[in-house]
Amino acid sequence: MNIPKKVKIGAFEWSVVYNEDLMHGRQERGCCRPKTAQIDIDPGYHKAGQEETFIHELLEAITYQYDITIEHKDLSNLATVLHQVIKDNPEVFAP
Repeated sequence: MNIPKKVKIGAFEWSVVYNEDLMHGRQERGCCRPKTAQIDIDPGYHKAGQEETFIHELLEAITYQYDITIEHKDLSNLATVLHQVIKDNPEVFAP
């Protein structure tokens, strides 16, 4: 999976930034920052973890932007499953 430097959600472009301090101190692999339209990912985590974190934070951005209410545990489960679907079916998501 390719994690882009930018991702468009509706009319808004979000930046994807690698931030080395997320796991160190707060024990977070990623962070969604709606005010700055930025998704942070800790690069210290293994590749599959970074990919799953990207999907999780992308879903966080979508739910924020479109005012969708979903329990965080459900969003986490959805991100895990969606990551696996994308990895197991690359032909579906290829250009």
